[in-house]
Amino acid sequence: MLDLTIERLHLQIENATGHEHRIRPITTRAFAILADRLGERWAVRERMPDMKNIESLSVPPLSLSLNQVSDEQAADYIAKTVLEALALKIGI
Repeated sequence: MLDLTIERLHLQIENATGHEHRIRPITTRAFAILADRLGERWAVRERMPDMKNIESLSVPPLSLSLNQVSDEQAADYIAKTVLEALALKIGI
């Protein structure tokens, strides 16, 4: 089983006026999606990725308009971007 603990998550959100109430649900859903997709990727690998060496992970800035996407779409986009960065780091 893959066990990933995120000790600190720093998000910088700009121009979200009127959408502040959506940030927590979107973020919570994004990391639930991330957990599912990590599990799927790990399940097809023969060995457990080396997670102990990750001290930090930086994800490139994301640009999305909360006026034009649903919470689910925003969460999916965030999860995909974080997964890509994490996959490069741990080799899955």
